Amino acid sequence: MYKFNRKVTTVGVTLLFTGSLLLAGCSSGPDEEQLKQLQTLKDEVAQLEKEIKDKDGKKAELDRIIAEKNAKLKKCNDDQQIVKQRLAQ
Repeated sequence: MYKFNRKVTTVGVTLLFTGSLLLAGCSSGPDEEQLKQLQTLKDEVAQLEKEIKDKDGKKAELDRIIAEKNAKLKKCNDDQQIVKQRLAQ
């Protein structure tokens, strides 16, 4: 998760830097190459955000599975304690 946030931040800073170059450039507007670079960066940001969303969804599913397994484990341990108590009588 940290790597994705770092990538998104890096891309965002790069995007801001590129945008400032466009504003401070000598020409009255960006040229085709700059527009293409900007679009490439926007596409990369969108892709990284989608990956973050997908990974968050997978993490939530794994957390749910872990919770189910922990509940089953607790029930088994409780059952084991009951059996031990009954055998001791």
